[in-house]
Amino acid sequence: MAEHIHELFYKYVSRCIGSKFVDFILNNFLVKSFYSKRGWVIVTLVSKDLTNFLTNISDAKVIGFGLLCGWIYNEKFIPSPHLFNLSKRYSYSHGCSVVAKPQGVKAFLYGKDLLLASLDYFIPPIKKGDHIAVLDSSDMYAIGTGMLLVDEDDIKRLIEEGKMLTAIVKNVFDLGIHIRNEKFFLP
Repeated sequence: MAEHIHELFYKYVSRCIGSKFVDFILNNFLVKSFYSKRGWVIVTLVSKDLTNFLTNISDAKVIGFGLLCGWIYNEKFIPSPHLFNLSKRYSYSHGCSVVAKPQGVKAFLYGKDLLLASLDYFIPPIKKGDHIAVLDSSDMYAIGTGMLLVDEDDIKRLIEEGKMLTAIVKNVFDLGIHIRNEKFFLP
């Protein structure tokens, strides 16, 4: 099962961030997965420098550790914003993102969906139904992730029809959850 989880993870990372970032992960991190009570598989990255520590906790019940990089649910990898921010921190460029205007950033961090009026631009590859990063236009860091509800081609039509309040990214996870719901992180 772990192989399948890793396959879904690496396929997503390769498509959205690139094979060089996959190599970076393989050289510097262990990919760990944990099952939550909600039926999701939590995927984390653990620095290889911590491998000695990991061998010393074999008798303990570990419910999670490392950098949260996403989840597996219904055979799909859903990224966390931390994965995209890790790639940015190490100067890897990534796609699978939308850039939000300031008013969209604020709303998204409050758990709202991203509206067309708050879209600045897309960073491909993206297509309707993809799980993508939502980036803050002021610093280009990921503030959350969501599911893209429209194709890039739909945007022009929606603008022409004056449907600027149409949700284009469904909020799946945002960094504001740290403030709104501490129970989210309990197993």
